[in-house]
Amino acid sequence: MTQPDSGRLKRDVVGALERALDPSDVLPMLHRLSRTAAPGSEEAVFAHRQLAELLVERHPWRATLYARKVLAALPTDDRAWAVLAASQALLGHYRFAVTAYKRALEAAPDNPSYAHNLGHVLDVAMDRSREAVPWLRSAYLAHPGSAEIAASYAHALARAGGVAEAQRVLGGAMRGRGSREHAALRRWIAKGAPARKPLQPLRPPMLTTSTERRTRPGDSHDADAADKASRLLPVVTRRLSQGALDASLSRGLARLPVGASQRARASALARDVARCSDPSLLEDIGDSTDLQSLAAAIAYAIVYVDHVPLTQAEVAACFRVSASLLRARFKDVRLRLDLTPGDARYATLRRR
Repeated sequence: MTQPDSGRLKRDVVGALERALDPSDVLPMLHRLSRTAAPGSEEAVFAHRQLAELLVERHPWRATLYARKVLAALPTDDRAWAVLAASQALLGHYRFAVTAYKRALEAAPDNPSYAHNLGHVLDVAMDRSREAVPWLRSAYLAHPGSAEIAASYAHALARAGGVAEAQRVLGGAMRGRGSREHAALRRWIAKGAPARKPLQPLRPPMLTTSTERRTRPGDSHDADAADKASRLLPVVTRRLSQGALDASLSRGLARLPVGASQRARASALARDVARCSDPSLLEDIGDSTDLQSLAAAIAYAIVYVDHVPLTQAEVAACFRVSASLLRARFKDVRLRLDLTPGDARYATLRRR
């Protein structure tokens, strides 16, 4: 693909991102652009930055790799430093996360999201509440209406000994609209913020990486996304058993109206999945339902590639899993293998 083609693909990606209800639906296009654009080009940097930001919550290690590619071309890119910091925080590398957030702030000193995220890591993850307070104060002053930033600021203030100020900050921000977690935080502060009973349920936002968010600070959608992103829990993965997957796939395929060549291509696709070097694709494979849902997704991948007139619900029923489980697994398979309708690697029907 020539450079002009990369420019055209970038414009297509930008348009798709603007139209998409779920930006992750554009991941295959971004993967394609990242492979075809010239290294270090504007198109490559754009693709790597977008991939890093879209993957950070679910696949922080992959997001790290893409962020580093951006920084190799643009060492002062604040968004790349911020997403690198967020991914490292999720991986438990808190010292690295702090350094990366500070680099992001050097490049964009007026970005309150970076200051908030840095303060939150220092307070919650590293027990350095006094050091966190100035950063969280700057974020709070920039966005005094954000309940989540106020909660982070109040939490750090209370742990640093400023209980009275923490009560004032939290009381002004809540005004009767706080969640149960915020109510629990208020009770904890009212008790003097006892050190032996830290507030566990509270998960203030950590992963706001871009100044181009579609929601305003404090919006419920932004808060929900941030709540999910801020869970600093390790992802437990294990390697998939090829034999178990093949057996599950064969049983389900026997109930589908597909030919022998399509079953063979499904087995080949299953082998590619099992050999996948990125274990994040196989996360949560821990019981028979997980295995069945992945087998169903692989079967549906052949349906998708060959334009077979079967719905996800029909395929899911043959594997005795829900359509929603199949849909989630198929999304992982499609994005990781960059599947397209008529994909030459797995298609058996040649369409004119």
